[in-house]
Amino acid sequence: MTVEDLRRRHVALLRDRRVVDGLRPGADRSDTRYHTWTQVASEPAAARLDRLLDLRRRPGPYRSARLHDRQRGLDALHPELLHLARRAGWTLTTPTLAAVFPTGTLDGICLPVPGRGVLVLVDSGLLDLVPNVLTVMTGALPHYGSPPLLSGEQATWALTEMFNAYLYGNGAVGPHALPELSGQRRALVGALSRRTVQFVVAHELSHVVAGHLVHARRWTDPTTPVGALDSLSVGWPREHEADRTAATIMSHTLDDLTQRDVEVHEPYLVGAMLLPLFLHEMTDRLAEQFDLAVPFAGSHPPPVRRIQALVEHLSDRVRTRRALDLAADVATWLEDRLDAVSEWFRQVRVPAS
Repeated sequence: MTVEDLRRRHVALLRDRRVVDGLRPGADRSDTRYHTWTQVASEPAAARLDRLLDLRRRPGPYRSARLHDRQRGLDALHPELLHLARRAGWTLTTPTLAAVFPTGTLDGICLPVPGRGVLVLVDSGLLDLVPNVLTVMTGALPHYGSPPLLSGEQATWALTEMFNAYLYGNGAVGPHALPELSGQRRALVGALSRRTVQFVVAHELSHVVAGHLVHARRWTDPTTPVGALDSLSVGWPREHEADRTAATIMSHTLDDLTQRDVEVHEPYLVGAMLLPLFLHEMTDRLAEQFDLAVPFAGSHPPPVRRIQALVEHLSDRVRTRRALDLAADVATWLEDRLDAVSEWFRQVRVPAS
């Protein structure tokens, strides 16, 4: 089986699950947008709550152009990831394809297909959430640019819209898009988003190269955005091993840099690798508070345990003394806003049917 065979299987899966009939390119401007930064959180509270409720009542449809763009992004990062894996000493002999799909989970899913190929399904909602959160963060924190583009209140509201869309929009619809970033902020969000998604895919590829899938058990979850979906569960020890292997693979992005450049780039790389686990922790806590289903819950260790284990692994291997500081700042910044996001969620009143 070749990668093109996997690509056809991916499109067939999208069609079979009635997501979209195919992945067609084209403009997709159906999402609403804030045109200026001052517009963010400028509406009355009642209007904002109505918008949260409206998304929950009528999540939008999946759109082929939007999914095509997400798939194009995955295609662009995959070759570099295979190169990094080879540098780390692993060569994938099994054809693989990172493929966008609404799994409803922030973890990737390995889906073996006949002919020794593996589809790595990456959640469409994750591919929206990561750059959205990074945009808010870089717009709100002063060390990414002065003056900040967003106040603390505006940042909290923007995060509320994003997590509301992720948890209730089935990965099909996004929040109000923020204005376009420029300069250093834009470059930083692009680079961090790429490395974050690469880490998610690298984790799944690590299962393949380590032979974990041979010993996996089938796990069927009916609570995904597209109904019952199969995955493979390899056990918590192997999940931790895949995190460590993925971190080793990603560390090779620093190989050709001078020590001075490593000191600049390594903190961002470490932050990008830990970001999906921070977001997983935040979405899990919101889901628990509001009694929402989390697909494939329990197939991976709790995010807190994964964070602790990965930080311990990285602390002995990073090349710069302050490499973990940025990740700690990101975790604290998200944690500080969780209660306020929860409060917005609590205020949404769903009318009795």
